[in-house]
Amino acid sequence: MHVFIDTNILLNFFHFTKDELDSLNDVFASHEHGSATVHLTEQVCNEFRRNRESKIKDALTKFKETKFSPQFPSFMKGYDEYGEIRKLCNHLRNLQKSILTKVEADISVKDLVADRLIDQIFESSEIVPVTTRVYREGSMRSALGNPPGKNDSIGDAINWALLLGSVPDGQDVHIISEDGDFYATLDDQRAHPFLTEEWERVKGARLFVYRTLSGFMSEHFDGVAFSFDKDKEALIEELFDSGSFAQTHNIVAKLENYRYFSAKEVIRILDAAVANNQFGGIITDYDVSDFLNRVAVPHMDNITSAEHRRTIEIVIEERRERGS
Repeated sequence: MHVFIDTNILLNFFHFTKDELDSLNDVFASHEHGSATVHLTEQVCNEFRRNRESKIKDALTKFKETKFSPQFPSFMKGYDEYGEIRKLCNHLRNLQKSILTKVEADISVKDLVADRLIDQIFESSEIVPVTTRVYREGSMRSALGNPPGKNDSIGDAINWALLLGSVPDGQDVHIISEDGDFYATLDDQRAHPFLTEEWERVKGARLFVYRTLSGFMSEHFDGVAFSFDKDKEALIEELFDSGSFAQTHNIVAKLENYRYFSAKEVIRILDAAVANNQFGGIITDYDVSDFLNRVAVPHMDNITSAEHRRTIEIVIEERRERGS
């Protein structure tokens, strides 16, 4: 799965959004563990750095405008609750001042939680550079009036050109963006038909669009498209240390609860089968064979290790002889 996250989605974490930073972390963690490829462009990084302060300023202004001073009719002043509400309002105003002092200090040194996560993502990612050729392609798209993009900006056009160059042929792309230029005029939940047709023509694959990170996550972060899970990773590592056949059977039973395994995870599982005889010695047991047939056989064409291929061939033959 190939994913592109637009600048406006990243900037939302400095404004008002229902999306959680954990979701953004999960997407890039899945990228690091081979479950997805996230295409982070130089254009997105630069747009983010240019617009961070203005986005924060707007959010702070709106927060400062929040008033904790309800208006009371005179006839309410004789009630007990009146005094309690006044005390609570004063407390809220003091808390507002306190959090603003701390937040403004962290903003100045770029130490907000969102800053730390996004900086980490930028530093650890392989960023797709904007070349002279890509700039010219983006400029031409904009001059011709082809989406995505606006008359006064070629940023979206540059990102699109970068995606056309970096996503392999035959691969679908999933774009997460609030920018209307990616969407159809008649149905703002569908991709722009010009872009859909271009991706099909040039890449031989499909284009999917999502207005929010949460919308994308709810559709795909179910263990199928993104497989990274700390508990699953720990179970795979336990296969290396299993001290008995019984323990291995137990680990495999737990791993069966996961629907999808990435190519890197499958390689790690096969490594364990080669390295640990308490695992490799029982690959023809029905439960272990069924597990390996389900998770490893679909990756057979991409397996280069002779030992790994031999393991897969053994479980394929076992299942064939069993007639299942």
